Amino acid sequence: MQSYTGLVKKEGNQYASLCVELDIASCGHSKKEAIEGLKNGIEAYLAYMITEGRAHEIYRPVPMNALKEFLFPERTNYEQPLKAIPLEFEYAYTTESIQRMN
Repeated sequence: MQSYTGLVKKEGNQYASLCVELDIASCGHSKKEAIEGLKNGIEAYLAYMITEGRAHEIYRPVPMNALKEFLFPERTNYEQPLKAIPLEFEYAYTTESIQRMN
């Protein structure tokens, strides 16, 4: 099982979410929508990388300047609440997907 870190914050009238380890982001009108969008994005990214035989390239952390902008946007004059959530994914590899990885 793979574990990733998701950050969620409110931006205006919507919520933004970001996976720190994979540099994947999403948004939604609620926290739940933002988290679900992030999970869907992570699943699609992982499936793509595995089927393309690029499993060894999956990890790509958010660049520090982008992480700073997400956590501390310059246009904000107040402290924003931020919530980190653990995201876990489990994948069953088929013989075909393992062959494509090699």
